Amino acid sequence: SEPLGGLMIVMSVIAAIVNVICVWLLNRIDDPDVNVRAANTFSWNDFAANLGIVVAGGLVAWLGTNWPDLVVGVIVAGIAAWGGVGILKDAHGEHHKAVHDDNQASEDIA
Repeated sequence: SEPLGGLMIVMSVIAAIVNVICVWLLNRIDDPDVNVRAANTFSWNDFAANLGIVVAGGLVAWLGTNWPDLVVGVIVAGIAAWGGVGILKDAHGEHHKAVHDDNQASEDIA
């Protein structure tokens, strides 16, 4: 089916606003645990995806072709994978601290 560039842009702008609010709220938490840090990463990844969709929606509407949507999808997948790796490293560091009662894992990751 044909992607609807205008609808893509409107929905992405709304979602980006929601993600900015989420990031703002999450950043107000003092001493966030690994779950809050992961939620923050998810929100930033979603925000980046929303910006990409706005760009793709504009290009789809302007060019009348689907390929910008595909390119943005690949980029968003890369951003999500990068964020996932960061979350796994963070969780591993938290696990290491809990099991070994030290900060060595945090120093190894940095």
